[in-house]
Amino acid sequence: MTDLIRQMGHVTFATPDPERSALDLVELVGLRVSGRRDGTVFLTSNERLYEVAFRQSRERHVAAVGLEAMDAAAVDEVRRRAVSDGLEVIEDKPLGPGIAHAVRFKAPFGLIIEVHTPVKRSEAARYIGSGSHPRRIEHVNFRVPDVLAVRDAFTGVLGLKLSDRTTGDEFNWFRAHDGYHHAVAVFRGEPALHHYAFDFHSLQDLAQIADSLVLKDRTLLWGPGRHGAGGNVFQYYIDPNNCVVEMSVGMDRIDNDALYQARDWEMTASHRWINLWGSAPPDDFTEPGIAFASVAHAIASKTGGLQIKS
Repeated sequence: MTDLIRQMGHVTFATPDPERSALDLVELVGLRVSGRRDGTVFLTSNERLYEVAFRQSRERHVAAVGLEAMDAAAVDEVRRRAVSDGLEVIEDKPLGPGIAHAVRFKAPFGLIIEVHTPVKRSEAARYIGSGSHPRRIEHVNFRVPDVLAVRDAFTGVLGLKLSDRTTGDEFNWFRAHDGYHHAVAVFRGEPALHHYAFDFHSLQDLAQIADSLVLKDRTLLWGPGRHGAGGNVFQYYIDPNNCVVEMSVGMDRIDNDALYQARDWEMTASHRWINLWGSAPPDDFTEPGIAFASVAHAIASKTGGLQIKS
């Protein structure tokens, strides 16, 4: 199968307080604000115009997860496959600036995916600022009631490849053309984006972020540890929107698709499938998250509109 998705693209959130959300990523993770437009704050860690965006909204939700396509023809092919599979195409217009061609469609359980041509590379590679300055946004991980239904969409419509799975398909991990173990991961649960992750240079970067959390009277949610699936060193904290942020170092990169075989991980009491170093995640680890746009809107319509304190 010809690759359609080159790499992770962007995550766009809707939130009552875009400025506070952006400042938290600037001060802790080390992103920089690359622009503001119509109530939206854009952030990046590299030459891309943006990798994360926070839009002004009464409700907190995931407006879209962006995946960068190989080219415009790949965007059109994804659109054709989405229509063929009966998925709802929302719009053929990019959600944010610096993108020439895109399609947004609704994946199973309401996640809105934007497949787009490369975001404009217009920013300086190096910049002055706080935090640890990650290399890039690395992946997203979300939960849905039926992992296999999402697997069909990801492999069939998006052309992603399955990198690893747990034996009962409680968790699946998918990679794109760039070969990193996963650009997208999914696990079983109520629909929401659980976490978004950044790729850092060293373990010292993770230590700096952990120390910065202490100075803000906050703590890590879990970590550090080393994932079995993916092989990366990790740690997590919760952002102001109750979404989890992962800091990652050294994710596995698969350089030969013809030889690689997706692995099956047993969910054993040793927890080595999720942490080779052995410590289990806290009992409430999977509880945080931010709803997909369609899910948030459905809840709002039933309650007459969400009233959320920022």
